[in-house]
This record gives sequence, C-alpha cells and structure tokens, in this order.
Amino acid sequence: MGSSSMQAQSLQKLKLSPTIGILGAVFLLGVLEFRNGVYLFVCMAALYLMLALLFRNNRPGMIVFAFALQWVQVITYVIWMNTFNRDINYYSNHADVAIICSCIGLIVIAAVFSLTINKVPLVSDASFAKAAKSFDEKKVLILYTGSTLFLGGLQYALGNNSGFAQILGTLASLKWIFLMIYGYTCWANKKNWPIFAAMVLFEFITSLYSYFSSFKEVILMAIAMGITLVRTISFKQAIIGIVAGCALLFIFIGWTAIKSDYRNYLNQGKGQQVVEVSRSEAFSKIGQKVSTLSWDDFQFASYMLMYRLQYILHLAKSMDRVPEIIPHEDGHLWWENITYVLEPRLLFPNKPIYDATVKTVKYTGIRYAGRKKGSSFSLGYFADSYIDFGFTGMFIPLAIIGLVLGGIYRLFIGLSSINILFRYSIINVVFYEFSVFEADGLFLFGRLLLLTLVYFVLAKTLFPRLETWLYKEGS
Repeated sequence: MGSSSMQAQSLQKLKLSPTIGILGAVFLLGVLEFRNGVYLFVCMAALYLMLALLFRNNRPGMIVFAFALQWVQVITYVIWMNTFNRDINYYSNHADVAIICSCIGLIVIAAVFSLTINKVPLVSDASFAKAAKSFDEKKVLILYTGSTLFLGGLQYALGNNSGFAQILGTLASLKWIFLMIYGYTCWANKKNWPIFAAMVLFEFITSLYSYFSSFKEVILMAIAMGITLVRTISFKQAIIGIVAGCALLFIFIGWTAIKSDYRNYLNQGKGQQVVEVSRSEAFSKIGQKVSTLSWDDFQFASYMLMYRLQYILHLAKSMDRVPEIIPHEDGHLWWENITYVLEPRLLFPNKPIYDATVKTVKYTGIRYAGRKKGSSFSLGYFADSYIDFGFTGMFIPLAIIGLVLGGIYRLFIGLSSINILFRYSIINVVFYEFSVFEADGLFLFGRLLLLTLVYFVLAKTLFPRLETWLYKEGS
C-alpha cells in the first residue's frame, strides 16, 4: 500500500452549504458593530483566508487544526477585551498592531506552506478507504495499548531532565499514531466506534493523574483526525459542532477553576512539577473540587481562561519595550534558539536547563515566577521574530517557518514505503507541535526537529515491518 495510494486528485476545498455561507457572511459584517469590531473583522477574515489556503479534501486534519488553534489564541484577546468592555489598547499601546501582525503572520505562514505543498497529489477517497480497510483493527489496538503502557511508563520512570528521556518522550507519542490509525479504520469499516470512544475516554481520564493533566491532547488529536474526513459543512453539522465546542469550553473552564488547587494538592505544597499522592486520592480531589464549584467560580475561571488562552499580550508588551527601551536583537534570539537545540542533551549533559520565563520577563517587563517556582511563561515565536527583526522583518522568519513546515509535509507524505494512514498520522503528530501560538521559538524548532528525525528513522526502519504484521491476510 505504497505510492499507488497517492493518486492525482483535484484540490477540493471545503464546501459550505448555502445557509452556512449566508449566515457566515452576515456574521462577518455584523462583528463590525461590536466593540473593537474592526479587530474581530480582521481576525474572521484571516480565518477565512487560512481555510481557503489550507483546507483540501483528504489532507491530514492537523494542518488546518494547528493554524485554527493559533488563530483562536489571537481572537481570544479581542473577546477578552470586549468581555470587560475595554478598548483594545487598554493593557498595551501596541495591542492593535500585535493583533493585525499576528493575523498577517499566520496568513504568511499558511500561504508559504500552501505554495510549498500544493503540487503534492492527494490521496483519492477510494484509495484512502482501501488503505484503512487493510489494517487488522485488533492488532492496531494491541500496539496502541503496548505503546501507551510501556513507553509511557518508561518516560515516567526516567523523569524529564535526561537527554534520553527527551527521545523517549517523543517515542511515547507513538500511541497517537496507533490511535489515529484505529480511528481511520473505524471510519472505513463503519464499526468499532465504541472502542475508539473508550480509547479516547481512557486517555482523558488517565491524563488527569499528572501535574500538567494534558487531557486536552487526546481531544485535540481526535478532532484533528476527524477533520481529515470532512467534506462539507451543513447547517446540522455546524450546530453539532457548536454544541460540542460549548461542551469542551465548559470542561476547560471547569478545569481552570480547580487547576491551581489541584496542582498544589498533587505536589503537596512543594512548588515542583511532581505528583506526591496516589491516583485514587487525586481523582477524589477532583471530584471534591468540582462538587463545590459555584457560579462565581465559573465566572472567574472563564476570565482566567481567556487570559491564559490569549497570547497577544506578550507580543504587544514586547512591542511596547522594543526598540524604545531594549534595541532589536538583529537575529540574536533566533540564533540562540537554533544553536541551543543543535546541542542535544544526550551529548551535552551539562547543558543548562532552559527557562523560557527569563526571556519573557526581560522583553515584556511582566514579573512572572519562573522554573524554580514550578511555572513557565514563554514569550512566543512571533515575539521572537519581532524582537529580532522589527515590524517588517518579522515576517521573514515566519515565512521560513512555512517553508520548513512544507518541507516536513513533503518529506513524510513522500514515504511511499508505508501506508498512507501511517503517513497521515505521523504528519498529524508532528504538526501538533505547531498548534500553540505561545510556543517559544526554541521549543518550536526543537520539537519539530526531534519529531521529524525520530519519525523519519522509524518510517525507514520499524514502520514497514509493523505494517506487514498489521495488515489483514490477503491485503
């Protein structure tokens, strides 16, 4: 199931039902009547342009989803200001410019990425379904279970500071490969959805027993997988999507309301990113906190969620201080990002631990607690680009990021020795690292590089052998 699955197919863009199209146009014009309406309009127009550039039938869903998540973080700043009935520049004199630059920057990355990959043929619907039906679902489930229990357990046992642990942490993401392959086979065979839902629920529940409680990861992976299969958006689908989105928002607000107390309980007041209680005690604490939440708690948590979700403030504050107080760095930040990553801890065990908060405090002037207090606040790769090169030059590294993403896509999509579902799942996992607007340039470059190297090696060595075992007899 190699190169034959990649068949030339017209690049079908996302289709909207006439009702959705009309309602969307009315809403786009209507936002101008809101407070800070111009910036809402700019954000909505940017989303439309990104979807037009990126969405194509049978393209890995994480591509669109990663850009959309970053866009959410941009528009959330405007919503945050409107919630408190404040002018867009209430907290920073450059917030308006930061929003516009962020929208333009995301479009630049999307446009360069799109130009880089548009000539890559897409898999046809028939070939995609055939590839999915080739897998033995039971064997995929075995690999998912094994990778979840074994690799996840090893990562927990070794901790997060050793060089080998970084590579092992990357290998632990193998479970997402098998989870998505299983989901694609459910779609192709139109069965086993309850088992897939149980896998998602298992990941959701077990991830709560950790300091960072990354339960959102499995939700985002499942959504990205589903976007691959979207062909058109009808009015009914839009309503279902809105209801599901509201349900997820309710969960995220509830988590924000209890997160601080829950983490303090997990580390027993040590101020470190560790878990010092049993699983049953942790879950009992969650139940206790949720049962005592009040409406005031939810209201305060919703404000806090908006503050934490938006990441325009750091970019705007950086624009306030650079170059008025601190001169532009002329490429120094990105040079440090790249050179730090190219010294792997496995070979340089004495390399200092990077504390992103130090850079954030310096360029924003906001006094955050750092790594020693068990927290970390990143500056964001947009701010890195602005501080280095200014308003015009910042779009050059952003365009290069688009080229890099396009190169990664072409690298993996061209691996004809493995099934197209393997390739799509790899791309989804790698591009997940591009889904956060606040990503520090160092972490963004480092994670993309490490994931690309690890999965390229696996695709050349392990995956073809696994694929032979995973296939049904006669496939």
